[in-house]
Amino acid sequence: MGLFKAIGGAMGDVLSDQWREYFYCDAMEPNVLVERAYKRKAQEAYLAIQLEKVVDKDQILEAYLNDIYLGGSDYGVKAAAKDYFGKELSELTIRECALLAGLTQSPYFYNPRQNMYYREGTPYYRTINRTNTVLERMYQNGYITRDQYLAALEEEDTILPESKNAKMYEMAYFVEYAILDVITNWMAQDGVADTAANRSYYENMLRTGGYKIFTTVDPAVQNAVQETLSTWDGYPELADANAATMTEEISETVTIQTVEPQAAAVVIDHSNGCLRAIVGGRDEPLIRKGLNRASQSYTEVGSCIKPLAVYGPALDKGMSPASVVINAEGTIAGWGTEKGYPGGGLSSSRTYGFVTLRTGLAQSLNVVAARVLMEDVGIATATEYMERFGIPAAQLNLDGPGLALGTSGITPIQMCAAYAAIANNGYYWRPISFTRVEDENGRVVLDADVIRSGARRVFQQTSTAYQLVDILTDAVKSGTGKQAALDGYTVAGKTGTNSKYSSVYFAGMTCDYTAVVWIGHDLPSNKLKTGSTGGDFAAALWKAFMTKVMKDHANGPIINENTTMLGMVERTVCPVSGKLASPGCIQYQSNGKRFNLISDWYDYDSVPTDYCDMHVTVSICRESNCRASASCDPRTVEDVTYVLIRPDSMFFDLSDDVLQKIFGDTYVRTDKTTEGYINSLPVCNLADSLSAAKSDRDVLVNEATVFLSTAEYLAVDERDELAELIGRAAAANTLTDIQDTMARLQQAYDRLRID
Repeated sequence: MGLFKAIGGAMGDVLSDQWREYFYCDAMEPNVLVERAYKRKAQEAYLAIQLEKVVDKDQILEAYLNDIYLGGSDYGVKAAAKDYFGKELSELTIRECALLAGLTQSPYFYNPRQNMYYREGTPYYRTINRTNTVLERMYQNGYITRDQYLAALEEEDTILPESKNAKMYEMAYFVEYAILDVITNWMAQDGVADTAANRSYYENMLRTGGYKIFTTVDPAVQNAVQETLSTWDGYPELADANAATMTEEISETVTIQTVEPQAAAVVIDHSNGCLRAIVGGRDEPLIRKGLNRASQSYTEVGSCIKPLAVYGPALDKGMSPASVVINAEGTIAGWGTEKGYPGGGLSSSRTYGFVTLRTGLAQSLNVVAARVLMEDVGIATATEYMERFGIPAAQLNLDGPGLALGTSGITPIQMCAAYAAIANNGYYWRPISFTRVEDENGRVVLDADVIRSGARRVFQQTSTAYQLVDILTDAVKSGTGKQAALDGYTVAGKTGTNSKYSSVYFAGMTCDYTAVVWIGHDLPSNKLKTGSTGGDFAAALWKAFMTKVMKDHANGPIINENTTMLGMVERTVCPVSGKLASPGCIQYQSNGKRFNLISDWYDYDSVPTDYCDMHVTVSICRESNCRASASCDPRTVEDVTYVLIRPDSMFFDLSDDVLQKIFGDTYVRTDKTTEGYINSLPVCNLADSLSAAKSDRDVLVNEATVFLSTAEYLAVDERDELAELIGRAAAANTLTDIQDTMARLQQAYDRLRID
């Protein structure tokens, strides 16, 4: 304590009367201090007085000297001694002690390094004069002898030109987040409000109290991700090439240039919610407490939100991967935009019209997601599921675009934890960056297992997470996430491309880890080049670092359960009705329509039991275009399959133009049952018409034959013409042929006959 008292004594002399009284008065009423200083200082002094009732002055002074700000990034005299002089406290000279004491009045103005090396005109005289004043007061008050005083005045100051404290520690993004994570959880454990003042108090306590933080970081994973983001050469171009660099002045001597677009990535062990890597930028940070995009950037996530807010809830409510959804123009109730529905996916003839829920998610079709959200899930339910995934409602845009298209702002850590819940069979772990915090005596003061109290169940159905993972595996195998496929590993994931190409996203899962990556400009107004997608860029970057992360890991299923264990059954259904395929569905498919029966998995409780009643096959007589009768010539009969669009069908509200684009001329609007529709069609009566036509034909042929044998005035060519027409009419069998040949014969007969 001797050195502390020496510095403290000097400080007591050179500081104002208020601060001398702060440390050394025996009693002082708050109203006296209010008259002498600002209210805040009065409150601090009053607290110090109260503290003296349980702690003596030396202890208070020691705590103060361990915590006081002394310029740069130095808090406490020990840190300042190492930073400015490269010495321990016990090695300081009297002058060096006086220099530190003098800094307390204005750490910025008297900063020795800035004044000696960096400030214009090198105004080091500020620091010299201040230090000499402290030495003078120390001599006057008997802390040092005259010889010590004179020697100290003659001593030259040796200040290290660069601060070792300014050099960044390893894995800075993770370390700084872990400190914030500890503070947040510690305040919550203590029941303390999360305010700036309380955070500052806990941070100071953590820094100076000898505490140890045991983090969850995996250095190999952290370094692999950071290295990849720093060296990857596949970043998308910007729409404005002039926005490729951002310059920021941190201080008089520090200017940082940030390359754009930027990126952030997070890797989490989904089995326990432990964060293994947090990378908040393309390069290692150059300054402390800079922007950590992984935890502080609330960016749009695009279509990555769809499994969380739309498809997961839909499956949990009883829909299946085979459930049919319209992917065509048409107003979606509640969507709210001028057009009435979002764009995306309608230009593809392969998916236009109607698709399954599986295809809608794997191909990232916006109209499908919008319909499922607004017509099957609902805004309130989607919001509830997002909160189960750890994303507060206050953070979301609670509308169609916010929940179906991902215009809401969510941090990469939040997204990674949410996707990790899917990979963890539907159980959400609050993400954590530390396992425990110990004090200087080894006592555990914060235990992650205690403060988190287990995983939270997100889905009600045991099969929901499995079905989601199964669909998202398709998204990587053959959908928008193909660039994320890892050789030899099962990968499931979802791409995201944000509005007007502001940024791109990918969230993916393997057997061991869930990871997300974001690429975009720090200023959202600066867009990526038009056409930049999550599939082309974010998925590719995800693959680049996950290839390294998974290098020494064995492959395995993302979810260990299988369909048998989950009580699921496979059924083949009609993609128009979603019901079990009927002979009419099979016939429609065999007629060459753009239509395929669907085989997929269902929960046992929601498996369809009814057969499709939207497809009806009718035998049509080509001669009459009516329903064939038993008397129709089999050669004129064909089977035609129609799609019956009833008022209770999801297709009923679509315009005829849209229905024509989907079904061609094979759809019929009706309110009748299948049998009722068939019975309403007129039955072919061509048998009676054919009999009458043959009788009339025979009469005409006989008359023309008699005429030909008796009309001697006919020329040879006229005889040949009439004979040929008589032969054709006599040979005709079908109603059409009989009527046609009779008309030709009658015309020639009338022309050649002389009345």
